[in-house]
Amino acid sequence: MGRSSAYWKSNLYLDEAAEPAPGAPLEDLPPAVAARFRSLRAGLLGVPGIGEQVRFMGPMWHWTWEYALGNRKLCWIHVMRDRVDATFTLSEADESRLGREARLAKAIAKSIEEGQRTGPVKWCWVPLEDRRTLDAFLTLARRKAEWLAERPAPRRAPKLHGGSASD
Repeated sequence: MGRSSAYWKSNLYLDEAAEPAPGAPLEDLPPAVAARFRSLRAGLLGVPGIGEQVRFMGPMWHWTWEYALGNRKLCWIHVMRDRVDATFTLSEADESRLGREARLAKAIAKSIEEGQRTGPVKWCWVPLEDRRTLDAFLTLARRKAEWLAERPAPRRAPKLHGGSASD
């Protein structure tokens, strides 16, 4: 995702064995950043159908707050020592749709422009440094959630269980 290893090591929750509570950043972050996290979390959880999960995402991202509509991912929130940032993905169709809508906030447009495409999606990172960027991100998250709700849930192939043909 184009961030330095020093950036990722500034995650507030590095220990894989110590899962943070969903509200832990409210106590563990500096007050102004905790207030941004509170607003961000409330905004995301206020989107119809969106659920929250705190997940360990490996040695790079560490503990991350993941927001999804069922198994379709809306975004991930990175709780760093002195900041809160977000990663979101956009399909080519999502990106095209955004291009046809009203002008995007500068920070969101920049994150999309600098995003990295892997397969069918572009991974975008945005620093949520102020209220304006936070509000712009929540607007984008609400739009993306609407688009996710329009799509049928992905179907998964049935799991085959072990055993022989004579079972």
